[in-house]
Amino acid sequence: MKRSFTKKLVTVVSAIALTVTSLGVTQAATPDQNLLNTYGTNFQRVGTCVTLRQLQDSSTLNIIKQRYNSITLENEMKPDALLGSSPNLISVAEAKSLGYYIPSGYTEPTVPRINFDTVDKVLKICYENGLGVRAHTLVWHGQTPTWLFRSGYNAGAGHVDQNTMNARMEFYIKTVMNHVYLSNYGSVVYAWDVVNEYLHSPANSDWVRIYGNVSTSPQFVKTAFRFAHETLSYFNLTDKVSLFYNDYNEYMEANNIIKLIQFINSDRKLCNGVGGQSHLSSTFPSASYFKQAYTAFKNAGLEIQITEFDAGAGSESEQAAYVYDVMKAVCEVKRDGGNITGFTWWGLSDDVSWRRENSPLLFSNLWTPKASYYRTLDAFTDIFNR
Repeated sequence: MKRSFTKKLVTVVSAIALTVTSLGVTQAATPDQNLLNTYGTNFQRVGTCVTLRQLQDSSTLNIIKQRYNSITLENEMKPDALLGSSPNLISVAEAKSLGYYIPSGYTEPTVPRINFDTVDKVLKICYENGLGVRAHTLVWHGQTPTWLFRSGYNAGAGHVDQNTMNARMEFYIKTVMNHVYLSNYGSVVYAWDVVNEYLHSPANSDWVRIYGNVSTSPQFVKTAFRFAHETLSYFNLTDKVSLFYNDYNEYMEANNIIKLIQFINSDRKLCNGVGGQSHLSSTFPSASYFKQAYTAFKNAGLEIQITEFDAGAGSESEQAAYVYDVMKAVCEVKRDGGNITGFTWWGLSDDVSWRRENSPLLFSNLWTPKASYYRTLDAFTDIFNR
C-alpha cells in the first residue's frame, strides 16, 4: 500500500523513513529499513568506497557499520599506491626474506618494494568491525607507474618484452594476494578486481604498448586471472573469494565484456564475473537500457557485482526518480535469477564524492539522507516485499 507523509526533519538515518512531499516522493520506505537489512541481506554485500582516514575516524566508522557490510578503498589499493611514484628496488634475496613471491621465470636481480602499510591497517580495522573488503585493483592502465613496464624499472628506458612483463605481473599479483591472505586479517577480502577497464585501454597504455591492441581475446588478461586463481587455489579460497573483470560504461560494452570473460574462461573457469562500475547520469543510460545489459550478464551465467555506483542529476527530485527506476531494474534482475552478489556506492556522501558537482550519492553529507536514499529502499520493497 502506498503512503504519504508531510515533510519533517530527518536527523538520524536509521530512526525513521519519511516522504519529502516537496520533492514529489509519494512513497516511503518502512521505518525499520536501511541499506544493510535490505540490499545487504539479499545481495550479500552492500558497500561504499572509503579511505583509511575515514575508517580511522570512529564516528565515520560507526556510520559505515550501520549502513554497509563492505568497503572498497577508493585509491589506496591501486598499483601506484602500493608501488610509489618512483621504484624502491630491493634484491631478490631481500624480497624473498620479506615473503614476496618470486616466480620461477623471474630473471632480473631486483624487484620493487611494495608498501603494505595502509592495506594492513585497513584489513585490521575491517576484521575488527565486521566489514568485508573488495580489493581494487591489480591490473589497470591507470594509476600504475610507467617504470613498472620499463627496462631496469627505469621510467626513462624502453618497454620490456612480454616474457619479462609476464614475470613482473606474476610477481606483483601473487605477492599482493599472498600478503593479504597470509595476514591475520586477510579473511575479510572476499573479491578482487583482477583487471580493470581493459576494454577502455588508451593506445598509449603501457600494457597495450607491450601486449598489442585491445581485443576481446587478450592473452595477458587471461594470464593475470590465472595468476590470481592460482593464488586462491593455494589458499583453498576458490569457493569463497571471487575474481572479477571490472569496467565502466558496462551497459554499452555488455557483449564485449561477455566475450572477454568467455575467452578468459575458455580452458577453465578463472573469472567469476563482471564488476560494473555504473557511474550514471539521469539523462543516460535509461533504466531499461541498463537492465538490458545486466540481463545479458545474468543470461551468460556471470556473477555480478555493481562496484562503483553513483548517479548524477539536475535536481534532487530528478535523481530520486532516476535512482528508483535503476534500482528497481537491478532488483528485478536479481529476483529473476541474476547472481548479483554485491552493490557498492562510490562514496559516503556528495560532499566527498569524486563527482560532487553532480550530487550523485544517497546522502548530501554523512548524516543527511536524500530523497534518492528512500527511493532506493522503495525499489527494494516494491520488488521483494510486495
